[in-house]
Amino acid sequence: MADREAATELTLGKARCRAGFRTADAKAIAGGPIELTFFVELIGGGTCRLFVTGDRMRQRPGGFAFSTTLAGMTIDDPSAHLPDMGGPAGHVDITADRPWHQPLILNQFARLEAGLEILQPGEAGTLQLRCRRLPASDAPSIEVPLTLALRRDDARLAALVGQLIETVNHGPSERRLPALEVLLSLRARPAVALWRSLASSPDAAVAARVRQALAATAG
Repeated sequence: MADREAATELTLGKARCRAGFRTADAKAIAGGPIELTFFVELIGGGTCRLFVTGDRMRQRPGGFAFSTTLAGMTIDDPSAHLPDMGGPAGHVDITADRPWHQPLILNQFARLEAGLEILQPGEAGTLQLRCRRLPASDAPSIEVPLTLALRRDDARLAALVGQLIETVNHGPSERRLPALEVLLSLRARPAVALWRSLASSPDAAVAARVRQALAATAG
């Protein structure tokens, strides 16, 4: 059975919190994006601070790890071979009316394109996750299980990639960068064959980011 959320309770500073991971849609397409949210929400009153980092080398948020399996097969981390060189960091203040919601793209942490090799066209499977927020100086480790439904639908995957490309090219300015980051996390060959066209985008920043992603995919 698929889950939309998994959470645990813990104490940060003097505040009691509920922390975990959730998704807007527990049903995903093999080879497509899976967007998660890491959240910390206070239980009752008080305030707490959370140390948040980036991972400059891996081009993703820092402090997270995911153990991922599909049909009994382990799906590895595409950036496991890269060293941790740190990145931007800082504290965020959390209150009852200002919870912490951090968007994550699971594809940046797991080779979800493997679903196209494991599943046959039209076949469904279950993606088993162990979602971890690694321990920091001001917070203990957070680890929860999450189960997502996965189905191979190549036509729907191509349509989704097309929608993301359209958003990058013509969408509202505030949606273009998030759409590009999701798009470039898709490493399945059919998806790459579509978004590689953005390497010739008239937007120099988009073209440069796409070329960088293509070089990493080739490597």
